Amino acid sequence: MARPCPLCENQPLRPLRVSHVEIDTCPGCHGLWFDRGELERFPDRPSARSFLAMKGQTFSRCRKSGHPVGRAEAVCPTCRSEPVRCPVCTGRLLRVVTSASPVDVCPSCEGVWLEAGAFEALGGVMMPQARASATAAAAMECSRCGVGLQVSEAYAYDGDVYCGACRPPGSISGAAMKKGTQGGPLRRVLRTLSMLSLAVSGVVTGCAHTPGPSEVAASYAQALEENRLADASALTSTPTEARPAFLEHYGDASVRQARAKEVREALPRLQARAPALTLIQEKEGWRVVEEKPEDAPRAALKGFLDAVKAGNWNKAWSLLSDPLRARYTPERLREDFKREPLSAERVRRARLALEGDVRVTASGAEFPVGTDRAVRLVREAGEYRVAAIE
Repeated sequence: MARPCPLCENQPLRPLRVSHVEIDTCPGCHGLWFDRGELERFPDRPSARSFLAMKGQTFSRCRKSGHPVGRAEAVCPTCRSEPVRCPVCTGRLLRVVTSASPVDVCPSCEGVWLEAGAFEALGGVMMPQARASATAAAAMECSRCGVGLQVSEAYAYDGDVYCGACRPPGSISGAAMKKGTQGGPLRRVLRTLSMLSLAVSGVVTGCAHTPGPSEVAASYAQALEENRLADASALTSTPTEARPAFLEHYGDASVRQARAKEVREALPRLQARAPALTLIQEKEGWRVVEEKPEDAPRAALKGFLDAVKAGNWNKAWSLLSDPLRARYTPERLREDFKREPLSAERVRRARLALEGDVRVTASGAEFPVGTDRAVRLVREAGEYRVAAIE
């Protein structure tokens, strides 16, 4: 009977062979399960017992949102979901917070659960001499014929690794993974396998490559273009609890393609921030900042209204759409607001609309104001601009 994923409901784990070690992975969330002793077979990763030794830093968490769950509590007191449980013995997993990445470990069977990206991050907690002791023994082997492989020689398909002679159609080469390109449709190749392959290649060559902001942004755009939303979400700073909203927003093909185009157009100007594209450096590496869809237009409208209230007409004028900026100057904008009898009332209603719903599309956003009226914003060069107060 297949083991269940600790996080995904009704999702069985699947075997994954890496570095002569058969572990388990979830095709849904791309997490990894290591049975007792399996993590120790990767020389530059900590052992399960080293995590359990970190007394005072362990707790149980709930399956749905990661809230802490007390030992005496059967379910999460916040969202009523069950605690994360071991796929082997069904005991509660303990959450251990390390300097590199949180992990979940079973105190009974000493298995370890790593979320996507944690395997790479845990290499950073090793002493330099321990990392240097890792050798080519960490190579992979073909799932079909068993021949030993380096990452550049391997091909990945459907969660397994193959040599050049045994590789099935549609497989992705390790060389392409190492360069940060996908080389074709990923189909069901697990993103986790790519991560592990890159990590192993770093051990074998003695020089792990951390993708820079441009590489991460390009991979993010490609994931959107290919409708690989789970992969795209994993390349952002979006917290776990906000990912369902991310998936729903980018489920619209027009929104998805518009965002991918926006990211690609921003790449030539990217350092860590460019119009419409911001990346931050986290422990796991560079991540694209994806706010809630309504956050950016809400912030733009608030900035405009605050500028009007403060009498900062230069700032207010700069937040208008291109057609309005062509018609107005800061001085004329000030005079219009002073002369228009209903301007104060419109500003008041627009500020009330900030607290309500917002309709976001690929081209702009609307804040409803009463019946058949709305504050309208448009997207220009990746930024939201005010096009109409009502």
